[in-house]
Amino acid sequence: MHGICQSFSQPAAASREKKEPPAPPNRWRLLLKCLIAPLLVLLFFAAAPHWLNEKLRSGSITAVNSDTKLTLEQKAQRIRQIEATDFAKVCLEPPAPDDEKLRTVLDRGGLTARFERMRWGLWLSEALVGLLGAAILAIIALSQKARASREALVACYGLAWKIAMSAALVKLLLLIPLLSYGCFELTVLSFDRYLPKLLAAIVIGGAIALWGSARALLRKVPMEFKEPMSREVTPEEAPALWAAVRQAAQKLHTAPPDHIVIGMQFNFYVTEIALIHDHGRAEGRTLFLSHPLLRQFTEAEALSIVGHELGHFIGEDTRMTRDFYPMRYKFHGTMLALARSGIVAWTSFQFLAFFNWCFAETEGKVSRERELLADQKGASLASAETSARALVKFHALLEAFKQGISEAIHDPGRNPLDLPLRSIIREKLVPNAQFWTELFEQKLPHPLDTHPSLRVRLESLGRPISVEEAQSIATAEGESAYDRWLGGRDELFQELVQQSEKAVNKMRARTQIAEADYQTEAGKKLLDEHFPEVKWRGKASGFWTGFLFVLLITLGAAAGALFIPDTGLRVFMGIIVLFFATIAAWQWSRQHGLELVLTPAGLTRTGWHRPLRFQDVEKISGRKQYSAITLVFCLKEKQPRIWKFSLPGLRSKNVSLPLSGLDGKALTIAQTIIRYYTRQMDSSDEKDQE
Repeated sequence: MHGICQSFSQPAAASREKKEPPAPPNRWRLLLKCLIAPLLVLLFFAAAPHWLNEKLRSGSITAVNSDTKLTLEQKAQRIRQIEATDFAKVCLEPPAPDDEKLRTVLDRGGLTARFERMRWGLWLSEALVGLLGAAILAIIALSQKARASREALVACYGLAWKIAMSAALVKLLLLIPLLSYGCFELTVLSFDRYLPKLLAAIVIGGAIALWGSARALLRKVPMEFKEPMSREVTPEEAPALWAAVRQAAQKLHTAPPDHIVIGMQFNFYVTEIALIHDHGRAEGRTLFLSHPLLRQFTEAEALSIVGHELGHFIGEDTRMTRDFYPMRYKFHGTMLALARSGIVAWTSFQFLAFFNWCFAETEGKVSRERELLADQKGASLASAETSARALVKFHALLEAFKQGISEAIHDPGRNPLDLPLRSIIREKLVPNAQFWTELFEQKLPHPLDTHPSLRVRLESLGRPISVEEAQSIATAEGESAYDRWLGGRDELFQELVQQSEKAVNKMRARTQIAEADYQTEAGKKLLDEHFPEVKWRGKASGFWTGFLFVLLITLGAAAGALFIPDTGLRVFMGIIVLFFATIAAWQWSRQHGLELVLTPAGLTRTGWHRPLRFQDVEKISGRKQYSAITLVFCLKEKQPRIWKFSLPGLRSKNVSLPLSGLDGKALTIAQTIIRYYTRQMDSSDEKDQE
């Protein structure tokens, strides 16, 4: 897909807040992140045989020193023999005649097998690090070679993509058993025991990552995308438009598009990927035109934009994008699967991030060159001055639309689809010096490519524009391209207008609910209608099981304190009574008759001193341990602890809410609480708004 802009109309969500772009990742940090786990595993398996060797020596020496049947001279002689023995060598190499008896003992104890597994772990770790090193060098070399031309970029990116995806999956496949066995040996060597839960977490997490990655790679790439609120116009329906586009294609010496689709999106683009619109499917070369923007641009300005888009056909930019699309689709799907798999897949995720970083600069440079060349095509069709005017006007119109739609959403009497954009520019943007200062550094967004800034595009056209000229261009009136090409054919787009009105009504409802004040009568009525009170009760069986268990321990300790004659033991049993009595009281106050009440204003729970108000919450996060889910509410400022039996005077910025004791699915409860906090209407509410 290629276009002058990729900006969907999202009136309620459109923010005029300027955000700093994220800092580019440091390549050395990315390399460290993707290599740290394999290197640590390699270091461990290199050191583990020596560690086990020393443990065997120290254990054998301890056994000799504790043997009462041996004399001091015999002990000293055996200790010298043990210190000179290399147990790893005895296990891994054909034993000498003097070591055959020791080898038999080590075989029976399973130590020979342990040393062999460690050697295999070292070999696999070396192979993994070597594979990753070779893959990294290949990716770096291919990214350098890709700078030669667009054809080189496509070829090198495709090969590097295969190397990166294969290396990431092989890395995951090798790292799971290496990490599992490495953790097993580490805990056994350190504590003489292993942790089954840790090993299970590594294996399960790795299996999930492999399964998710395999699904992403094997998934069929949908070579199509949906364009809601749009329809195709045929030559019979819009003869003037088709005549203008065909004439433009003829002047540029390229074939006209197979389809022209007009929609409500603030965007112009061309694509060779199948486009699904409201009335069907457009396959082949498709030109998309914005219905709202055609009403704002003059015919000459619209033709310069059409020329820009046809320029992408000339340079086969759409074909290049189509070639990249399947690789990008599977790449991002694999990245998402790895990100969801937790720490086990973290280094594989970082490896793919390194691959993406290597090609990002080259891709951005080629993308900017393609845009500037397309600008030249648009200028050759109209003029450099007209193309420059269209670019400046588009930026101003987009900002005016954002501001106008935001105001219209709050004013039910205004029609968001018929905004006086020129008036908004004159009244709101012209006095805003900051907007015009930043205007020339703005970039039009695009889902796949990097657009140059407006200043760079104007300089490439040889038509720099001052702030005063930009203001004049943005406020100028003239006959629109829509009137010239589609005048009198409004019935073609009546359905799109109705769909847009429904979408705007949904946004109005969402905005009204998001900004409702629960303290007012009107706000309370509105929020209670869409977010009615919800209650969850505690599981009685779970409470009584735990409470009676603690109570029995308390009673048993109390009986011991009464009947045991030893004073010291009686004092000890009394302390136990106090401890478990406190736990029983804590359980009773927090869990007996447990009820969690959710309202639009916040939460109330048995065991709390006070309600938890959403207006005091900055964000909500969740923790999941096995099937237990705990929500953590981060408050805007520290407050006295909300739980009963909390130490007085202590203040906290977090409130933890475990959901496992409630009668209901913990995940559903968590989702409902978050929906109330963010004031997101459910699907039934949205249908009612239509």
